[in-house]
Amino acid sequence: MDEVTTTAPAKAILFGEHAVNRGQAAIAVGVGLHMRCTVRRGGYPYHLQTAGHARTFTRDEVISLGEQVDRWREAAHYEAIRELAARDYFAPAKYIIAHALRNIPTIKDGLDITFQSAIPKSGGLGSGGAANTALAMALAAFASDFDMNSSAQRRTIGEWAYAGDVIAHGGVASALDTQTSLLGGVVRYTREAWGERIPVAPGLQLVIGDTGVRAQTSEVNAHVRAWLAVDVARMRYFEMIGALSDIAQEKLEIGDWRLLGRLMNMNQLVLDKIGVSCPELERLIDAAIGAGALGAKLSGSGGGGIMTALVTDEAREAVAVALRNAGAHAVYMPDIAVPGARIEARQ
Repeated sequence: MDEVTTTAPAKAILFGEHAVNRGQAAIAVGVGLHMRCTVRRGGYPYHLQTAGHARTFTRDEVISLGEQVDRWREAAHYEAIRELAARDYFAPAKYIIAHALRNIPTIKDGLDITFQSAIPKSGGLGSGGAANTALAMALAAFASDFDMNSSAQRRTIGEWAYAGDVIAHGGVASALDTQTSLLGGVVRYTREAWGERIPVAPGLQLVIGDTGVRAQTSEVNAHVRAWLAVDVARMRYFEMIGALSDIAQEKLEIGDWRLLGRLMNMNQLVLDKIGVSCPELERLIDAAIGAGALGAKLSGSGGGGIMTALVTDEAREAVAVALRNAGAHAVYMPDIAVPGARIEARQ
């Protein structure tokens, strides 16, 4: 095989932001906006390209970066990882490639890697996680024993994709984004069980509003760590979010959308208390609720980015209009609970 193209969907977190990094459950959903990754044999020896960015680098550079990041992770040297992510746009992809080189001896030639995205960057929809998942799946496809029906193979892809998110998120990350992109549907995630798809009743609908404000996940995560360090009793707020996730799972399964919306509102109140909301998010959330949304909250790390509104058929268009009138940078009404990452073509 000389070329493979994969696609991976965006994600929206319904419950569990930041709490998931502290042992609580989170629930996320695959969203019908996609990242495409094409990997071809060739290049010098590795060439990475996406909109606005391109870089050529050596095999030794990849291996060295992988070994250095491993040491930083073992030492919990998060500041060094944050600095790496800030100065090297392709550091997450290089770290994934480093994992592939350790495990796939057939990858000896150069690789030309191209990304094409319909997912807004740094907006809370998991563009980085989708890119990492699509790349990990494409690299794994070059293995002679590749089998997407194998649970072990899926776990490997998930681990490689997660490694990329570790860098992008400043050293502290869950695999929620990448596992949701890999599995699709609605995913319940814990650090112990990783991601598992859960049943959901028909009718789950979201309207997504983008504030246009961009905050780096690594910086927001650093803020939350500092906020918690002031008083360990603040851990109770993350435990509250975990409890909301547990209740929400049942409501998703039976389609109790009205109560699910109230749970989303409660989750937003806790996230605001933690300090990861912002005026632009609050304005869009208020507009959505005022237009008939059952519930609304930020989705992702916060500090800006997106909010999600749970809606009925009757309120869907009204909520979208209200978000635009409230100053949303963009409004999305995509398919929800879409299938996960897949191989689109190979030759």
